[in-house]
Amino acid sequence: MTPQIISKTGVGRSNVAAVDNFTNPFNVGLGATVTGTATFNIEYSFADPMDAGYDPATVAWFVAPGFSAATASVGGSLTIPCKAVCINISSGAGTVGLEIIQSVSV
Repeated sequence: MTPQIISKTGVGRSNVAAVDNFTNPFNVGLGATVTGTATFNIEYSFADPMDAGYDPATVAWFVAPGFSAATASVGGSLTIPCKAVCINISSGAGTVGLEIIQSVSV
């Protein structure tokens, strides 16, 4: 999968990055970097952002393990098969960037 980069400045949810939940084994590398001051979660959803009528404001989001209330740059992986990933900044005016790289089965 081609690496994806999303970012968010200030409080709120970023744009959504779609991931392939059919990849086996499922493994997504996540690297979040912070510029300025921000408290944030990296979150995932089982809802498909490619579905007609998809609205990220109305789907259920879950905090990725190891990415809860982060205030500094952090990296890790997501092994829970899901369909979407985003940044959710709860406080601060800083910027959080997220690099997403998914392994590909061969």
